Amino acid sequence: RVYELQRREFDEGVATAGFGGWWMDRLGVPLWSWLGAAFEDSSFHAEIGGLAEGLGVPRREVMRALLALGGGSTVFAATRSATVDGEALIGRNVDWDDQLGARRPVVIHYRPDNGDLEYLAAGWPLVGLPTVGVNAAGFALSFNFFETDPQVGVRLPQWPHRRALQRARTVAEGIELFTEARQLGIACFMVMADALGDVAMVECTPSECAVFRPEGDWFGQANHARTPEMIPFDLYRSPDSFDRRVAVESAVDRFVGSLTPTNAVEILRDRSRHPWPNASNVANLTVLNAAVVHPASRTLWHAQSMQPVAPFGAYIGFSLDAEGPRPATIDASSWFGSAAMTREVAVVGQARRGLHDLMEGRYAAARDRFDAVGGFSRAVLDPRRIALGAAAATLLGGDPAGALLRLEAALEEEAPVDVRIYALALAGQAHDALGERSAATKRFRQVIAAVEAQPQWNVFARVAEVARAGMAESTAPPVEILPYDSLRVPR
Repeated sequence: RVYELQRREFDEGVATAGFGGWWMDRLGVPLWSWLGAAFEDSSFHAEIGGLAEGLGVPRREVMRALLALGGGSTVFAATRSATVDGEALIGRNVDWDDQLGARRPVVIHYRPDNGDLEYLAAGWPLVGLPTVGVNAAGFALSFNFFETDPQVGVRLPQWPHRRALQRARTVAEGIELFTEARQLGIACFMVMADALGDVAMVECTPSECAVFRPEGDWFGQANHARTPEMIPFDLYRSPDSFDRRVAVESAVDRFVGSLTPTNAVEILRDRSRHPWPNASNVANLTVLNAAVVHPASRTLWHAQSMQPVAPFGAYIGFSLDAEGPRPATIDASSWFGSAAMTREVAVVGQARRGLHDLMEGRYAAARDRFDAVGGFSRAVLDPRRIALGAAAATLLGGDPAGALLRLEAALEEEAPVDVRIYALALAGQAHDALGERSAATKRFRQVIAAVEAQPQWNVFARVAEVARAGMAESTAPPVEILPYDSLRVPR
């Protein structure tokens, strides 16, 4: 099921990626599958071979499935004066769509027979790379998605993303494995910590890396670059990532000096940045893996709950210390299993189905589901974000006047900046569909002004392009312009 899902996602990505996507599909993937193992030593291709054998498909098809992924993550690393025991900690929420439960969280215990270190790695079936992990030497890492162009290495790359857990004993050794690699298989932000209490991060495109070290004893990270060397390559400078980094930094700051694995879990459950669950909080609705790592004890705790409430269940401990006691389970949140949580899960499920309808072109069904979610007397999800989905479905379904009615709250000045930008663009398209050019150009002018007022973000380039085109001529009939992640509901 996961293989078929990710193969379909790969094909959809190739179809919209132009020549680069064509090259990767027709030449890059077959070349990697044929020769890749001879040019890297992390056993990445051996694992692909095992997966291919189990699935009964060629290696190149598994490689395509592994390259279908994209998403975000929120993480912190803390050490020394920030923690109770003076030892390092990593707390990590992997923000990735689980596709209605198809991608199930797993923790894998690797026991190499070639002299490499044992290690634990969290992820899901067919991820191929550790999202967070720790090895028997007490070296830990956490892999955050870094959107660059190119995203993947094309010259028979290496995979220090895996090799670091197999070989590195310290953060310094981990950094060296990344900076000395010929070319990385995929861009990343890699947060590291070790049993000696060192913490750092490498920000890497496929071709080069920059090292970030915090001024103090802790830092938070989301999905945008912070080193001067990497900022020019960053294609996801968005309010979502900036917001999540502020959110995790604020949550950590409340526990500095008293951090333990238990209150690290409380940080992963934090929703104090925004009042709505479908917002850029640490515990947002797209968390798939929620994990805490204590390198000195070689322990990884992972939540046993699933999206959309993944951080709130109990955390099961896994340890590479064979002689030590079994790690204690960290209790579930008191909110977990409550009537309020049950209601939230049900409403999120309705919104997810509406999003699926919208993506599949079932516009009437999507409109009705979003209207139902947004129409509750006690709103569970941010009604302005849900209104974007309802308006997009209504507009694409042929009712521009109905779309305008649904956009009223999203157009208010108090709406989140990304919500208002997309609402303005949808309103411009709706006015064009009604033949109201003056009203349409007014809305498109507002889109351009709102985008230009936020030069620190670059994710609004496409909607600004649509608005500029709309200033010159009618945009009727409307085309899809709403990024699905703007609803902050997992797919």
